[in-house]
Amino acid sequence: MTFILRLRFALRSLRHHKMRSLLTTLGIIIGVVSIIAVMSIGEGAKYKVRKEIEKMGANFIVALAASPKTLTQRGNMYFTLKPTDVQAIQDECKEIRLISPAVQYQGKVITEGANWQTSIGGVNEDYLEIRQLKMDRGEFFSAQDIRSASKTATLGLTVAKELFGDKDPVGHIIRIKKIPFRVIGVVAEQGRSPDGRDMDDCVFVPITTAQRKLLGKTNYNALIMSAAHKDQMPIASRQVRSILRQKHRLLETDEDDFTIFSQDDAFQASEAASSILNLLLIIIASISLIVGGIGIMNIMLVTVSERTKEIGIRMALGATTYSILTQFIMEAVTICLIGGLVGVFFGVTTAEAVGYLLDWPIVISQKSLIISLVSASLTGLFFGYYPARKASLLNPVDALIEN
Repeated sequence: MTFILRLRFALRSLRHHKMRSLLTTLGIIIGVVSIIAVMSIGEGAKYKVRKEIEKMGANFIVALAASPKTLTQRGNMYFTLKPTDVQAIQDECKEIRLISPAVQYQGKVITEGANWQTSIGGVNEDYLEIRQLKMDRGEFFSAQDIRSASKTATLGLTVAKELFGDKDPVGHIIRIKKIPFRVIGVVAEQGRSPDGRDMDDCVFVPITTAQRKLLGKTNYNALIMSAAHKDQMPIASRQVRSILRQKHRLLETDEDDFTIFSQDDAFQASEAASSILNLLLIIIASISLIVGGIGIMNIMLVTVSERTKEIGIRMALGATTYSILTQFIMEAVTICLIGGLVGVFFGVTTAEAVGYLLDWPIVISQKSLIISLVSASLTGLFFGYYPARKASLLNPVDALIEN
């Protein structure tokens, strides 16, 4: 019996028991819908996180003035990165294109009619390009502002709205530690960081002004850098680490007294977390396929008992054990494949609906569709084998007598 003929027999058998076939495929449909929806939403989450990480800047690398252990201790501020560290990186690490030393602390910003607790950062004129930030209005401070330690400030959108409402803050005076600063610009909206922080809740001042007039420090608590090329980021990170260890006179057995991370590190961490989460969700979604497969096995066993006379006649007319086996497996796989195709349609529809309702990016990949259909087919093959094997081993004489 040819493949086409077996397929026709399978479809005819399904047509004779429409309601039974529909209920049998329901578990498969639900399983496929779950797998596609979960994978699509998961891929959308990975896409969203990647976009958020890309907002950090161009080939972004940062060195923090604290070891990985002490970095977790909130409330502590370290200023162990020195101007000589910056100079050494600029002289010896050609893979680093731009570098901005930085100091940061939490402080209160005051205007005539309002005040706001926010993050105050001192950076240099390259910070805007490193972070790939745009200006909403006004301008960022210049190299001259850095050299002269000018009392100018650029606001994030959140701070601008909290202090000035709908008014244009450019040209107005704000006070930080009772020192007046003239607002020269507002940075365009950045949104939230991957860890949920409001990146627009900040004030930028020239690094020299922050050091001399706000903190009284000569060192920095961060170095913000941009690699010349994306593929050079791992090399640049290793070179920066080597330079800092040398400048800080650390022995081979000493731990780093700084922490370096890059966009690549953030990408890898998010990919690993997303992969584990997606795997768990897919396993949970696959339970529906298993339940559907058990239902198929049950229905196929009932079908075998109902069709023993048909099986006996076909064997008496020369049908082989292999022919009977493949016929019933074909019916099980056909049920699952039809359920898989219907599940793909509803899975895509469900994923798109969830994305629309939650304003969430949805990425429907070919991989999710292929995995769903292959899983459905394998479910039919696995759970259909036992009933098909039982049918193929029937004695034709016993089958005819039983009926």
